[in-house]
Amino acid sequence: MKCYKGLLLLLFSISFTQLNAQALKRKYRGIYTGQIPKYEVKMGSKTYDVNASEIKAYLDRDSIYLEIGTSRYASSYFIESKEKQFILTSPREHSGIPELFILDPKTKTMIRKGLYPQPDATLTRSGKLPRR
Repeated sequence: MKCYKGLLLLLFSISFTQLNAQALKRKYRGIYTGQIPKYEVKMGSKTYDVNASEIKAYLDRDSIYLEIGTSRYASSYFIESKEKQFILTSPREHSGIPELFILDPKTKTMIRKGLYPQPDATLTRSGKLPRR
């Protein structure tokens, strides 16, 4: 009886880990490049200008690698499909605010939702991922 309960518990836990195991099709994976436009940040009574910066997103089967200026980030993502678009949600380390990307498979563009006051950035597919 204990063996059956253990087996049932094991199968139940495995089914939940496989439930969210979605992968993006190979034709949507690749390198997406774009630019975050110039914007202003208000801190107290002062206003600071932030220059435009290049952004690259390497979209792989189960993870996304971001290069913003000289910074690099890597994370996994979760896929939600809505009205002919994919919404990719990627958790960020040491922050409770996730990165949000909207992938349009028809035009092969991706929009990175910026955190206030940072504007949204439009990224276009510029090539395939390098082979491992």
